[in-house]
Amino acid sequence: MKMNFTIKSLFAMLMLICVANSYSQQRTCGVDEYMEEMLKNPELAKKYEENQKKFQAELARRANGDYSARGASIVIPVAVHFPTGNEADRDCLVALAQSQVDVLNADYTAMNADISNWTAASPFYPGLQPGAANISFCLAVSDHPVGVDPELLEGEPAVTIGYNFANGSGFPELDSNWAGYMNFLIKPLSGGTLGYSPLGGSIENGGAVVMNLSTFGTGSGCPGSGIAPGAPFNLGRTVTHELGHFYNLNHTFADNTCTGDDGITDTPNIDTESYNCPPAGSVNACTPGQYSLTMNYMDYVNDACMYMFTPGQMNVVDAYVSSVLASQIKPGVCDPPTPGFTIAGSDLGTCTDGGMIELAYTQVGGFSETTNFTASGGPAGATIVLNPVSLDSDGTFDMSISGLSGATTGDYTITVTGTSASITDSFDFTVSVLDDICPSVGTTQYQTSTTGVTFNTISNLNTGKPSGYSDYTAMSTDVYTDSSYDLTVNANSDGNYQIITYAWIDWNQNCSFDDPGEQYDLGTSANINNQPTINSPLSITVPSDAVLGNTVMRITTKYTDPGLNQFPTSCENGHDAEVEDYTINVLSSLSIDEKELSNFNIYPNPNNGEFTIKLNSNSGNNIAVDVFDIRGRKIFNNSYSRNNSDFSQSIKLNSVEAGMYLVTVSDGAKKITKKIIVE
Repeated sequence: MKMNFTIKSLFAMLMLICVANSYSQQRTCGVDEYMEEMLKNPELAKKYEENQKKFQAELARRANGDYSARGASIVIPVAVHFPTGNEADRDCLVALAQSQVDVLNADYTAMNADISNWTAASPFYPGLQPGAANISFCLAVSDHPVGVDPELLEGEPAVTIGYNFANGSGFPELDSNWAGYMNFLIKPLSGGTLGYSPLGGSIENGGAVVMNLSTFGTGSGCPGSGIAPGAPFNLGRTVTHELGHFYNLNHTFADNTCTGDDGITDTPNIDTESYNCPPAGSVNACTPGQYSLTMNYMDYVNDACMYMFTPGQMNVVDAYVSSVLASQIKPGVCDPPTPGFTIAGSDLGTCTDGGMIELAYTQVGGFSETTNFTASGGPAGATIVLNPVSLDSDGTFDMSISGLSGATTGDYTITVTGTSASITDSFDFTVSVLDDICPSVGTTQYQTSTTGVTFNTISNLNTGKPSGYSDYTAMSTDVYTDSSYDLTVNANSDGNYQIITYAWIDWNQNCSFDDPGEQYDLGTSANINNQPTINSPLSITVPSDAVLGNTVMRITTKYTDPGLNQFPTSCENGHDAEVEDYTINVLSSLSIDEKELSNFNIYPNPNNGEFTIKLNSNSGNNIAVDVFDIRGRKIFNNSYSRNNSDFSQSIKLNSVEAGMYLVTVSDGAKKITKKIIVE
């Protein structure tokens, strides 16, 4: 088709947002109101027009031969975001992200395996050969944004899990934390939409291509996070298609008329899209004797049936990337990090009785020296204790702060310094000293009371009513995030009277029980004496984002007039009630090992392709071992019998290349996936 890129026409094309309908299993596209809204934003519209002018100038230079046809390849750093993913699936999600990057590197350089299909198709398109762009993609591994994901470690691929990219906004998703990266945002999309992208995107402010949970990557996916490629869009080609839009490519069928134009000279002029998997040369183009390039990535066929760009399309991609995006790319993030270490952790909000945070120490870039830890700063008179005070490999250590009784409420900076033989580096954390938890004291005129509390290892029974408030914070129990525990409360209504029992747990440790998800209803009971309340036992799940360390659980049993439902409040005083406080120590969630297969271990890791698997299982089933490469291809499969619950088996991978592999082990009832490195 003739070259006809005008700013006006590109603005019109920008209003196309590409979607696909999973119900009909066909891609579809249409005018989307979100794009119209974007163009109403004066700043975005102005920036878009500026970018298109740069692109037009670069196209003109190329048309005049005033450019280097094959200079150095432009490397585009990729970051992938799974806001609904499960952190326990990190290895799997990283492998899924890498599989998509591999697809893009192949598709945009005509190195994909199915490009061989062009040999049979080419007679229908005389003189045309597949095109290749002068770009490549990599998962960024260094200089990650700070504070966006505590599990995103320096030296590891730029894959966020649970991070609320762009604060959950709709199109166009922009997140300045990730400026300079080619962002892929994988999240649930409504209406059968498979993905969307602006036409002519920008990474200057952290722009993104958005994909549904079933259209990203290849292989079996990560079912534990509900993210898995689904046929017929399961080969990563939806991302190839959407990224084409981001790099200024329109659909080959343009506006569905023979007078329309996609701006590419070597794509036959067509007036309709193709679906499913039509044979080459089976769909006529607008010009007699020409045929639609149904296998082109910018049409609508299934993933397995699209396998090429044209040279003209790749000229557009190269022109757009070099003139618009190259200057926006964050430099150096694909290079291995400088040897050293990082210390990461969340900030701490604490009452004046103090608190604790867990800090993660990670060695990067082959660093292996012992590092000693010290801390400074914080409120005057506070005591800061680190445990342990040194580590010689990846691990965690606790920072406890106490002695805050005289501290003024507010934010304080604590600097944790790591010192090794060759490196000294410091990391700042914020400690917010908050007002103490409010007092709450009932009256002692009546025997309305909590007479027993059982929660995990806390068992405080037959307590009667020693006062209107009982401080049992010396009693403590350890709980794990994402785990559930039963709370049973015994109470005394002091006769045939109505009582209501509530519990509160300060999960975020902000010295308040008023936050959502911190109140629990043990029920309205009557005429009981040292018996469980009506809702006991009540299952309580520790929130995944609960702050680690000691916090307070408050139990209140209060008299209420029948029918009035005078519910207890956490800070009430002078009521016919008893209030009790306990200590809950929140720990990080049990690992996959602990939840599923006990005593699981793979060693050595890294290895040379030979390693040993050890575990304990009482299922009585055989142990199945599968090994997958980074593309999701199974390279090893075997099943082993055993005579008892202890299992130990040496595995040898024959003639495998160095790299990362995923080992999946199942006892028929439970399954675990672990990453290994073959050197």
